Amino acid sequence: MNDKNTDLIDDDEDYISKSQVKRDVNDITALGVELTELSDSQLKGVEMSDKLFNAMMEYKRIRKHSALKRQRLYIGKLIRKEDWESIQEQLRKLKEPLEQHNARFKEMENWRDRMIAESDKAVNEFIGEYHQADRQKLRQIVKNTIKEKEKAPDKTPLNARKLFKYIREIVDNNSDEL
Repeated sequence: MNDKNTDLIDDDEDYISKSQVKRDVNDITALGVELTELSDSQLKGVEMSDKLFNAMMEYKRIRKHSALKRQRLYIGKLIRKEDWESIQEQLRKLKEPLEQHNARFKEMENWRDRMIAESDKAVNEFIGEYHQADRQKLRQIVKNTIKEKEKAPDKTPLNARKLFKYIREIVDNNSDEL
């Protein structure tokens, strides 16, 4: 490479490739789609221009696929004119509690499934993590769930719901103490 070309590259540190610009536009459009999935009350809590808010509300009224696509692109265009990073941060803050709730729910489901599959081993591990749990009650519910599942393998056992409810009670009480 000759010296003239390297000088041009060094001088233009702010150069953004065409591909990067397209990726950024797609990311901002995706942000707009995420915003349209919020409820009206959540959307009102996000700081944005009236024009963008009205475009979001219009998107929710549209039913035709091609019109939805045009509206998504329009919303992306409006977001690019605003402080989209601030909007993205506000959206992240709105979604964070829901994601934590979903993760906790998934953890409780995993405990239930493990207890049904592994019985005492999983119960002991659960007791080790959640000391306030009643071992005898937990073992009895697990035992009843396993028996019920053996009798009717294609049905969801009633005791499995009881087990999940008890696990949720213990996990929720533990998180309240923290």
